[in-house]
Amino acid sequence: MPSIPYQFRFDAAAVEELRTRIALTRWPQRFTAHNWDFGVDQDYLRDVVDYWREGFDFEAAQRRINSVPNYLTPIDGLPIHHLHSRSAQEAAVPVLLLHGWPGSIVEFLEVIPKLTAPEPSEQESFHVVAPSLQGFGASPGIGEPGMTPIRIAHRMAALMQELGYEQFIVHGGDWGTLLATHIAALYPERVLGLHVTLTHPIPPGDVQDAKSLVQDHEREWLKANELKALDGRGYFEIQKTRPETLGFALNDSPAGWCAWVLDEFYHWTDCERDGIRDVRNAVSWDQFLTNLSVYWFTDTISSAMHFYREQYLALRSGTGAAGTVEVPTGAGIFPQEILKSPRAWMERRFPLVHWTEHAAGGHFGAMEQPEAFASDLKAFARTVAGRSPMAFERSKMV
Repeated sequence: MPSIPYQFRFDAAAVEELRTRIALTRWPQRFTAHNWDFGVDQDYLRDVVDYWREGFDFEAAQRRINSVPNYLTPIDGLPIHHLHSRSAQEAAVPVLLLHGWPGSIVEFLEVIPKLTAPEPSEQESFHVVAPSLQGFGASPGIGEPGMTPIRIAHRMAALMQELGYEQFIVHGGDWGTLLATHIAALYPERVLGLHVTLTHPIPPGDVQDAKSLVQDHEREWLKANELKALDGRGYFEIQKTRPETLGFALNDSPAGWCAWVLDEFYHWTDCERDGIRDVRNAVSWDQFLTNLSVYWFTDTISSAMHFYREQYLALRSGTGAAGTVEVPTGAGIFPQEILKSPRAWMERRFPLVHWTEHAAGGHFGAMEQPEAFASDLKAFARTVAGRSPMAFERSKMV
């Protein structure tokens, strides 16, 4: 079946219900801790949800999402929602942008025009496809177990085929990194290059002392990785074991849902200035709440968290890890990313041809630093084109 045009709608009645739910929030006793050391600060959370209730422009948010062409494309009878913006240059390179949790297609709204309509001095241009992962946003789940990450990866590759893109670059951040790596390993003849922003720090097994390969500044990365593993994985452990149980609470309370995601944006973004952390130093409240609203109004808060459980079960069964990647690979490292691998370790796992260490930005790099993200993807595309002069010509729509 062909793609069906789609428009996001934050229904007026649903918006009023959200506002009522926020007004009726049953707040716990105030508790103050330094730097949110016990969790989200209540005063800050109240300010955010009050803005969501009284100041946030829902119509402007839906217009912003719909400013990029939205579609539903059925794959095996189940629709995948995606943004699809084509460059005016027919020979532009297709690129598949994959988000993770608690992100969405909102992460890429600022980046897409920079990729499809380059500056006059630039040659690189892209046909951009940015899907909502299955169970996220307007891509419905299946209502039962079985939508594994590798299954989603196959569906994303099938989507690109359905849209007419025989070959493409694939980018992934957060869980999108896993999906993009799956796609590159499963479809090497179709993937022109793999680009990631989250890099898993896996020591190479063919070196007696893997840390001897680590540069001095990368040692700080490893320390930060360890700290996050000790003090920042509570959400992960719950979502990989009992996502549905948590889902009942978050799906019922906008304040609870906001707190659950706000905690990650506070700790994962590059939002510290002069010793004070404020999410607005990285992304605006409008951007944050647009992302939050996509989940709320599509009723996918619970289904999106199932991804964690599905991957955990896949790893237990021996089917969760991605295979060997043989396509050219690039990494754009944002300083406040939650996981960063030393370059030498990545070079032993991937055919690494491109490496950038950005000056600013965090886990939501495309949203926090859209200009740097777009520039890095273009630079990677130049590298891929340089290694395979015919690659871009072959990537034209069939």
